[in-house]
Amino acid sequence: MTRLSVYILFLSLFLFAACDSAKKEFETLKEGEILLDINTEEYSLNGHVIGKTATDISVIDDIFGGLLDDNPLHNKLCDTRATFQEEALRRDEPADVAGFAKLHVDDNLSYGAFYNAFALTVFCGYSVLNIAIGANYKDVFQLSLPTVDYMWCGFVIQQMKGLRYKYLRNRQRLSLDEMSEIDVKDRECVEDHETLDLLLSFYRKDDGIAYVVSLNETFFNKGSRFDGYNFYTFNDENDLWKFIEDVRSRVERQTEKKPETKQDRVLRLLIDALDGPNKITLVFEKDVLMKDIAPIIKKLNTYGYRFAFDLD
Repeated sequence: MTRLSVYILFLSLFLFAACDSAKKEFETLKEGEILLDINTEEYSLNGHVIGKTATDISVIDDIFGGLLDDNPLHNKLCDTRATFQEEALRRDEPADVAGFAKLHVDDNLSYGAFYNAFALTVFCGYSVLNIAIGANYKDVFQLSLPTVDYMWCGFVIQQMKGLRYKYLRNRQRLSLDEMSEIDVKDRECVEDHETLDLLLSFYRKDDGIAYVVSLNETFFNKGSRFDGYNFYTFNDENDLWKFIEDVRSRVERQTEKKPETKQDRVLRLLIDALDGPNKITLVFEKDVLMKDIAPIIKKLNTYGYRFAFDLD
């Protein structure tokens, strides 16, 4: 065996050991944590197979439609969370701490099945999720969940933001006047809307992929009235990342303009964690495979983005 061959063998063994160590770390659970593992055939909770992916997860059309009472994944997740809370109360400990879940999904799992699984997990009280895709346990990312303001204007803003999903393809701009579902009397709810609302999607186009980014430019023009979202379409991935980098740089320059006290910084970090400029919503069609999404998530992680997900 040549010296080069020995080196390659040693490197391969080293990488294998590193990946195996990362997998063991991911699968090690603390008290109250759960591990949901989903492949294209079946799914398991904490190592115990519960059911079939095709019949229990992929076919769900409406997570909040009230038809989940007979869903085994929903029932098991909620029962597990309830058991933990009951035991915490018996020990005279807080039962309302954020639930923590680890979600491992197969490379070939559809985005629709993934979305349903994480939505059910959140619905049952697990608000912090660490997610690994395929055999890569080293690039685990934490899911930042969408927040909902239950006041009336909050519902209007959520409705308005959701309208963008209809116009993802080849749209240059979506003005407030074009959002016919937003009634005139609700305009005052959104005219001062200054959240960046960064959104990223892609779709198949001919033999390639078209990437779409949507954002609220009002974020960079404080004091001006919100009048809709801009859309940017890129057929070249390099152009996409140049644009994302430019957006991040503009956000950093914006936040550097005003000196802040310690209290200001704490408040800013809280706002950013909920719905700030470093949060990005990823929107895909339900038949997109997770292995096609994973490289985008990994790249966005390098920019320091937190994530939310929605279905196209």
